[in-house]
Amino acid sequence: MLPGRRRNREPAPGRFAGHGLRPAAGYTLIEALLVCAIVAVVTAVAVPVSLAGVNRARGWAGTRFVAARLVRARAQAVGRGAAVALRFAGDGALVTLASFVDDNRNGVLTGDIESGLDPPLDEPVPLAALFPGVVITAEGGVRLFSFSPDGTSSTGSIYLQSRDGSRFAVRVLGATARVRIERYVPARDGWVEAF
Repeated sequence: MLPGRRRNREPAPGRFAGHGLRPAAGYTLIEALLVCAIVAVVTAVAVPVSLAGVNRARGWAGTRFVAARLVRARAQAVGRGAAVALRFAGDGALVTLASFVDDNRNGVLTGDIESGLDPPLDEPVPLAALFPGVVITAEGGVRLFSFSPDGTSSTGSIYLQSRDGSRFAVRVLGATARVRIERYVPARDGWVEAF
């Protein structure tokens, strides 16, 4: 602004000039509806992608949980000086995990578990309650992993699948009781070690 010039405080000529009102600031209804439509389209695209990521993450987490429970059972067997087994009971979404200790020194057997001779070390944990959408599949996996006091185990695999179709395997190697996690890669039509 140049010195000596005063700013005009009167509204510009137009429909509000005679009423002392200023023009309203904001957006028109059409502009607001257009923004809402764009937000709705972006949300409709993003939600399925996000849900697939959540389901895949639950599958990974459920698989790591099962692997950790197997490692824990081995540590309990070595620490107690008695065989400890991790048992997977039930099917599909009703699978529970529970650890049992060999109380009669003949190994942890299914018959001894059912008769109460080999007592549980903890309460059964329903996998689906912790990881919704993650199930143990019936791909011929082992349902009872037994660990001896010297740190060895029975050999076997347990297979998991998440709601988005991602497939995982937890494998236990007998002589070393090493636990490995693998995932199925459809492009290779095979299993690859996850970590």
